[in-house]
Amino acid sequence: MLLTGSRLSRVLQLTLAVIKPDAAAHPLILQTLHQRILDNNFIIVRCKDLVFRRQDSESFYAEHSERFFYQRLVEFMSSGPMRAYILAREDAIRHWRELMGPTKVFRARYTSPDSLRAQFGLTDTRNTTHGSDSLESAQREIRFFFPDFKAEEWMKKEEPLFRSGNMRYDHQHQIHTFSP
Repeated sequence: MLLTGSRLSRVLQLTLAVIKPDAAAHPLILQTLHQRILDNNFIIVRCKDLVFRRQDSESFYAEHSERFFYQRLVEFMSSGPMRAYILAREDAIRHWRELMGPTKVFRARYTSPDSLRAQFGLTDTRNTTHGSDSLESAQREIRFFFPDFKAEEWMKKEEPLFRSGNMRYDHQHQIHTFSP
């Protein structure tokens, strides 16, 4: 499918998005969440399925190691498959966080009923998705999940091509590619 939208005026921003084990374990929910990403005009730069080992989870959430929920979060995030994305669009961090909704599922159901967490979240830990909360977090988290991805190089070489609006969605690899 060739997408030839209008040229975007602002530089695209990258963010990390993760579909957590509670949602990734269910193929129909995973497919629905993937489609919601596409429907909300995100460019999927990278996509991969993975399973965290306990040490991966401990390392990723190290900043929360003193918090009461740390052990529960570490165990949950290493309990099954996940899907990680690098998403791009203008103001991607803010848009992804709005689509996810509040961290607390109960709050999400009342304040953002159309959000992913409101519709698919189970508890405050099993809340379907993770997303970067700042540019610094996005850079660090993208490096953690996609160590071979060179964000600076992508921004310099590929971002202008995607911003031009000529891209296609590759169904087999579940990512967008640019069309010269």
